[in-house]
Amino acid sequence: MSGKIHAEETEIQGFRALHVTNQVLSLTIIPDLGGKISSIRDLRNGREWLWTNTQIPYQLHGYGTSYQEADTGGWDECFPTVSACSYPLPPWKGRNIPDHGEIWPLQWSIKGDGDTETTLIINMQVQSIGLPYVFQRIIRITADSPCLRFDYRVVNQSDNDIAFIWSSHPLFAVEPGMRIQLPDNTRMNTWVSMPAQLDPQSGEQAWPIHARLGEHEWDLSYMPDETAGIGIKLWSQPLAQGFAALIASDGEFRFTFDTAQLPQLGIWMNARGYSGTGSTPYYNLGLEPCIGAQDSLEDAVEKYQRYEILPANGMKEWWLETHLSTR
Repeated sequence: MSGKIHAEETEIQGFRALHVTNQVLSLTIIPDLGGKISSIRDLRNGREWLWTNTQIPYQLHGYGTSYQEADTGGWDECFPTVSACSYPLPPWKGRNIPDHGEIWPLQWSIKGDGDTETTLIINMQVQSIGLPYVFQRIIRITADSPCLRFDYRVVNQSDNDIAFIWSSHPLFAVEPGMRIQLPDNTRMNTWVSMPAQLDPQSGEQAWPIHARLGEHEWDLSYMPDETAGIGIKLWSQPLAQGFAALIASDGEFRFTFDTAQLPQLGIWMNARGYSGTGSTPYYNLGLEPCIGAQDSLEDAVEKYQRYEILPANGMKEWWLETHLSTR
């Protein structure tokens, strides 16, 4: 397998999956579960970067299902909203947009192209049920490279503009003390704090943010330990540089992107503060390059004026890359 890419169809919990490896990393995708990436593993040190929820099995969900019922981990795509809301503009004003968007519960098509001696191109797309668009994601993996290239394209099938926000939604397997590295002068806004008494509760603050609960204080540029019992969702103002990284003792997971296309970042830090299902609260981290104010499209349009427009009969494109390194 030296110097080549190996791709094979496999099965995970009864769902067909594509498992791809080169000499550096492995990648697993489950197309029928919203194009979910269930695993990104660094083969040099064995680190699995993505979190899997052992409390909720994989299953098919209908359009409009609350994401809480399918919070299984891995990497999903949230479009055209993150939290459930009403679409804010004509001609679809008032239409309900589901939790975590429209496309994560849908079955995606998948096709692999390219010469596996050097490059594999994984083409995926899904037809929306609610608003009229096709969402496409292309992943490129190159032989012996620690990088993955993600190219996104959304095609509007209507004569009307579509307002949207988008967030990548990778949930990371974390350990206490892992560091979140963001560009200098990053400023963050709080979307939700758990418990409600956790400070900061609202407002814009410079990164790194310090959270306080009673006599406890945490520097949120480091992952708290599992006894913290807190959860917080943050979203950034437009970034000065297009990168974000999660740094572990033995390696690093780094995003790079063009801030002209992909200006912002979301962070969901869950240190046993939340599960959504009444089960044991989770310990994970969402580090999420995104477009627009999070989490509600309705708020992004009406409150923050931070959103994008998918032009009538047109398309919108953006990209990001992931880079794995070892220490």
